[in-house]
Amino acid sequence: MATAITNKNLLDSHLRIEGFSLVELLVTVAIIGILGAIALPQYFSQVQKNRQNEAATVLSQIQTTIAAFVDEMGILPTSWQDLNKITPLMTPEGPANQNHFNWVKIANGGCTETQQDHCYEVNAKETDQIFILTAQSKHADATTYNVVACLDLRTGSSDLKKGSGSKAASRADLRCVRNDA
Repeated sequence: MATAITNKNLLDSHLRIEGFSLVELLVTVAIIGILGAIALPQYFSQVQKNRQNEAATVLSQIQTTIAAFVDEMGILPTSWQDLNKITPLMTPEGPANQNHFNWVKIANGGCTETQQDHCYEVNAKETDQIFILTAQSKHADATTYNVVACLDLRTGSSDLKKGSGSKAASRADLRCVRNDA
């Protein structure tokens, strides 16, 4: 009979299900939720800063391309098509070949024809041999992550400013002002 009791105890110990209690599971889910609430906004901010840095790189390239165009052609460029003679500005659809300097989407990380929120747009304006370049995100939550730049062709000075998460950069922040006095 002692053998039968031992076998029954063995059978009971194998059938006993062990696991986590409801309290342990709730605490784990709460910790994961708190970590996610802290980490996700930081992650999205870093992604936007990365896209902004790509746009800043493109604006620097455009500044260099404008200066090279003036040096090589001896005239001011009037369109993206003109700049393509030196270095093409890439868009999701290919080189920007518009005959103006109006807004054009630039090819940056994640920017596709179907993912328009991930795109930056760039434009250029020239007044008295000073080019002002602007890049802005198409994403509604990233309006302060803009980039502005300038190039003064008379003095050769240039500047570039990036907006932060709290304040957008403005043309007034640029230091491409020349003193003609």
